[in-house]
Amino acid sequence: LYGVLNKFKVDPEEAKNLKTIDPRDDGAHYVWDKYEEDPFTLDIKKMIVEHFKPIAKARGISLREATKATPQRWAMILSLMAAFFATIPYFVAGQWWTLIVTPQLAWVIIANYWHDGLHFSMSCDWRVNATLPYLFPWLSSPWMWYHQHVIGHHAYTNVDHKDPDLAHAPQLMREHKSIRWRPAHKKQHGVSFYFVWSVAVGLGLQVLSDVRANMKGTYNNVVPYARLSPARLYAHTLGRLFYAVTLFVWPWFVFPAWKAAIWCTVPISTFSWSFMLNSQINHLTEQCAHASSPHFLRHQVLTAQDFGVGRRWCQFFSGGLNQQIEHHMFPCVNHCHLPALAPKVKALCEKHGVKYNEVSGYREALRTHLKHTEEMGVRPFSVGHEH
Repeated sequence: LYGVLNKFKVDPEEAKNLKTIDPRDDGAHYVWDKYEEDPFTLDIKKMIVEHFKPIAKARGISLREATKATPQRWAMILSLMAAFFATIPYFVAGQWWTLIVTPQLAWVIIANYWHDGLHFSMSCDWRVNATLPYLFPWLSSPWMWYHQHVIGHHAYTNVDHKDPDLAHAPQLMREHKSIRWRPAHKKQHGVSFYFVWSVAVGLGLQVLSDVRANMKGTYNNVVPYARLSPARLYAHTLGRLFYAVTLFVWPWFVFPAWKAAIWCTVPISTFSWSFMLNSQINHLTEQCAHASSPHFLRHQVLTAQDFGVGRRWCQFFSGGLNQQIEHHMFPCVNHCHLPALAPKVKALCEKHGVKYNEVSGYREALRTHLKHTEEMGVRPFSVGHEH
């Protein structure tokens, strides 16, 4: 990585006169001066190297390879893929049990490999990481996910006007003080909550966000979007059409209208709920939403929340997203390694006085998120709510 970056290194004198594409990025959010000499940075780097060195030596691989998916992880993912595709004939035949089982298998697969692939943590071979996500494009276009999640959200987690995840549906939901309050937010913990969680993937990520980015040249008005060449735009459009056909079109040619309507809405809605459950409870809480630090690693810790650490179900169903702190600190490390890293990260946070947000499991994590959602729906500057 340093080798690639060094090719584009600019002389300090010349850099003084350069401006970013978006003026709000000038000065960015972090202070990088003496970042490498910071005690917290040094301890984290030392810990991660010492953790993976014996693993690399035992397996006879490089240190970098040791951070990627293990053979056991690959076996689990391939088994899940086989299980998913085994349900497809029954799903197409209209078996009722597949309304839940098939989309949930799709979610578990995407959580356990798709997300890791787009973070380059499945393999050291970039072609593997870049190609495999296109096998399961039911969460988002991989190209869009790079902009929204990898470039935007991970770089500036919960930073206003920089993290695109803070403004997916501002007309209906207000999860951050940077979003202008609207009367519709009064009841966002009620009807709006259920509606947004149901359509977040099928209508939001897959359609509206995609179309807006290609038309406006920015993702949610905060992440500059690299416009596609004509050939890539055609390919991208074909991919979106494939998504639409496989989810919303074919049932009308196979089932009666009433059943087709169910097959077009229930699977993608339950899938969307699984995605929202495992993504919103990690950052949008009272403790995390407005936390901040000019130190990059500290910021990643403060703005994330772990849940259900050590619980196999939480680890499996979230694809490792339950260890959000460690994931944000080491996004290129495969999630299968995070359970072993968590106690070491927690110990270093305690040593350096960095608050480590952690709750027991899904129930407590969802409760903290819903409490935050309700509080952010109250009009700012009203008594007791000066946010």
